[in-house]
Amino acid sequence: MKRIEAIIRPHKVPMVLTALAEFGITNVTVLETLGMARQITFSRIYEAASPNREMQTGLIPKRMLLIFTEDALVQPVVDLIQKTARTGEAGDGKIAVSELVQITRIRPKVKAAAAK
Repeated sequence: MKRIEAIIRPHKVPMVLTALAEFGITNVTVLETLGMARQITFSRIYEAASPNREMQTGLIPKRMLLIFTEDALVQPVVDLIQKTARTGEAGDGKIAVSELVQITRIRPKVKAAAAK
């Protein structure tokens, strides 16, 4: 098993999720995240710092897709994400693939109903 982490532009998420679902990948976790890159920074109001005071953060909103998949599907999934999320501009994102040592289901296995 492999873990695929794709950091992409927020507006590309629906298109990527649709393409993954059409490919047969339906187990995806989407996280809101911020990142630093070569793009233009933005201001955000932080209540903890000072009420109603804007701070230049340098962080850009992104979305991270987290997918666990079989080894044989890694390259097709990476290619699909790359093709669907690409705009051709700086800041399109990154895709990382890592090996999973262990994955454990939290929910217990469902027992088959006893025959009457």
